[in-house]
Amino acid sequence: GEATNKECEVAYHNVFMVMLWSSLAEGKVALMTHALQQMPPIPSRTSWLTYVRCHDDIGWAVTEENAAAVGLNGFLHRSFLSDYYSGRFPGTNARGATFQHNPRTNDRRISGTCASLAGLETALEAAALDRSAVDLAVRRILLLHSMILAFCGIPLLYMGDEIGLLNDYGYDDNDDLAGDNRWMHRPFMDWQKALERGDGTRISGRLFQGLQGLIRARKDIFAFHAQAGAFPVWTHNDHIFGLIRESPRGRVLILGNFSDEAQTVPAYRLLEMGFGGQLLNLVDGRQVSGWQDLAIDAYGYLWLQ
Repeated sequence: GEATNKECEVAYHNVFMVMLWSSLAEGKVALMTHALQQMPPIPSRTSWLTYVRCHDDIGWAVTEENAAAVGLNGFLHRSFLSDYYSGRFPGTNARGATFQHNPRTNDRRISGTCASLAGLETALEAAALDRSAVDLAVRRILLLHSMILAFCGIPLLYMGDEIGLLNDYGYDDNDDLAGDNRWMHRPFMDWQKALERGDGTRISGRLFQGLQGLIRARKDIFAFHAQAGAFPVWTHNDHIFGLIRESPRGRVLILGNFSDEAQTVPAYRLLEMGFGGQLLNLVDGRQVSGWQDLAIDAYGYLWLQ
């Protein structure tokens, strides 16, 4: 009934968001692929939201069963994610904060804007030393959004993510907000940065125009019809997530590289999935050869037909 449909909707959009951030932190997609394959199909007349971030904190909806199926310990992986996104894990580029720590279970939810969790805040602080870190952060943000725009459902873009707004730490100076660090990812709009969104040389411009391109591509793809199936697939590369959208209107293979290095999908695997031969990347209109191993840049994504 309605309750079951609602539970399914909540499960889908929460699990998908969690799996995106999990894959980004780990640089691997086995858990996301398996977990999404286990999700039951929703009734054909219903839909759900897909989002990278929302107004709330992130709770790590990683079950023991799904973690064990790909060789992970659920408790340890959830702890790793909390450490990674709160800046405690060695080498992390994320800048978030722990919310509602439960000492008994070590459950720690995470606050932070998409850009800060994706490493842009840290990269900007080190920009004078390594501008490539800024580029990688922008790539991560666009990769995440390419996934929610390609997955079935209604994509939700949270205010400020389209121009890369960072954590707002000023909430702690407001007596009405202090003590609830979720306000760090509920910033006031930066209208000056918004005015710069037309400049492709600026971060806000790269993000905004990149998202515009993805949205235009999505609107024109018949295979992204609301009732088209979404089937997560193994790409035979632990770093590249694969998803097939399939309907009578066509088939599209979505690929996303969650690694900070270029990765490849074997040509034989493309052929097995029905995507051998000459392919078209629907994001930018470029031709791609499926007759050979397909290389994808660090945090790159392709929508292939």
